[in-house]
Amino acid sequence: MIISDTHEHYLDGTTLPHVDVILHTGDLTNFGELEALRESVKMLGTIEAELKLVIAGNHDISLDATPRVENMSDEEYAKYHEAALEIMTGPSAKEAGITYLQEGTYTFTLSNGATFRVYASPYTAGSGGWAFPYEPLEDRFNDAKQTNRTSIATNPIFSGVDIVMTHGPPYSILDQADGQNLGCPNLLRAVSRTRPLMHCFGHIHEGHGANIVTWKPDGSVKDPSLATPLETEQINEYPYVNEWSIKAGQQTLMVNAAIMMNTSRGMKPNYKPFIIALNLSHR
Repeated sequence: MIISDTHEHYLDGTTLPHVDVILHTGDLTNFGELEALRESVKMLGTIEAELKLVIAGNHDISLDATPRVENMSDEEYAKYHEAALEIMTGPSAKEAGITYLQEGTYTFTLSNGATFRVYASPYTAGSGGWAFPYEPLEDRFNDAKQTNRTSIATNPIFSGVDIVMTHGPPYSILDQADGQNLGCPNLLRAVSRTRPLMHCFGHIHEGHGANIVTWKPDGSVKDPSLATPLETEQINEYPYVNEWSIKAGQQTLMVNAAIMMNTSRGMKPNYKPFIIALNLSHR
């Protein structure tokens, strides 16, 4: 089950099916308040799943180690941040079955024997005074060994990752709002280079949906890391999606799972989570 941008809207877990894995790609809260994090943990605890992977988003301010609250001293904020991390990693989170992921690559094995690698990052390009920002031209996802550009990425995306979960979208894929593409070009570069089975994200509420992207074959451009989607097939079987035969190394299932819709009166829940059957047997 893939979900994002719940923004303090608490799902009724009793109405959702049992799944193997839940992926929540950030913005559990509106402003990162501790009580809102606690309620989000409780909500996720009501949904049945063997594994629940959660990253922060730009609205989850307290989970960013960099001070983001103007009326707090650095010392006060450090304690606030520590309390937020305790909520997401402490006894209550463990009881709810939550694994909170910070930026990096992780390997998980389910009880049915399926093993898969996940790259996670809460960082969002150009998120300004919100949490986990980076400059639009900064490359967090590729390093100098992977491209012909200079990069200081400390946790780049490596080949062999099955699932990429980020808060923000890649450029040009389910990232459009007000006629503009708001995703990250360097994230697109990394995903086109590594070609995971699935990349899930949120952040841009208007981009909600799922696509299958077929990548250009290697050698079609001078630098394969600059490859862009060759064609995009829109998935219409929303919100519950059957298993597809994703062609490993050639295609990536893209999912923007933001459940909120922006309206003139603010945000309101408008979408259900995506339920995806992803075949990992090729690995």
